[in-house]
Amino acid sequence: MMKEAGLNLIERFHLRELNLDFMGYSLMPNDIYTFHHLIVPSCKNGPYVEWNGAILCGSTSHPYLHIIGEIDYDMFLAITKEMIIQNIKGYLDKKNLLRIRAILKEFEKEYLHDKERCKFDIKDKYLQRPSLDEPLIRKRVI
Repeated sequence: MMKEAGLNLIERFHLRELNLDFMGYSLMPNDIYTFHHLIVPSCKNGPYVEWNGAILCGSTSHPYLHIIGEIDYDMFLAITKEMIIQNIKGYLDKKNLLRIRAILKEFEKEYLHDKERCKFDIKDKYLQRPSLDEPLIRKRVI
């Protein structure tokens, strides 16, 4: 069960209406939104509060982001930076989502077929991302 801070982020960012998370992924059938600590990680007892979180899809973007962090920490930090910026803005911004998409594509170009550098299973579902052609809701609620 997601805590109040996560539920507030889902509502404030209109994630259900957009069917997107902070990395530009859509929920797949039987998937759930999960809370990802942005600034202070959960392993360091990071607070479960809105300013420290992003909402990610539990079976795709969230585990994929952690794999990226294990393989290429700089790319992990670059994605995290874009999510922090969106959290500060108070809405999902297409520009930030497109920058995340570019980082993901670069990661995949470098590591997807390199089994020596990437010991993790990069599942096909991690590579399935929706088009970002539609305009996003830009309501900011304070």
